[in-house]
Amino acid sequence: MMTSPSNYKSNYRCTPAFERFYTGGPYAVSPDSSFLACACDNDVKIVDALDSSVRATLEGDSGRITAITIGPDGRFLFSASHSRQIRVWDLSSFKCVRSWK
Repeated sequence: MMTSPSNYKSNYRCTPAFERFYTGGPYAVSPDSSFLACACDNDVKIVDALDSSVRATLEGDSGRITAITIGPDGRFLFSASHSRQIRVWDLSSFKCVRSWK
């Protein structure tokens, strides 16, 4: 059986891909679609939508993150966790500015 030579592609375009740290769970996309926030156990990762780099990691909760939302103006992120803590994060400084339990 004779087979013809395969024409394999000789060049490839590099495309960004999300790191494998995200395994599913709550996430939110910013109003302007420039970044997304995703839960990673007890932390929230802020990921650039263009190049998939991690802009920031919001740390400080003692329980697994169960819900995330971003305010309509994109300035604040709200997170809730199994520890029954609700936090408000300022997305310009990546600091927690308010929390309730």
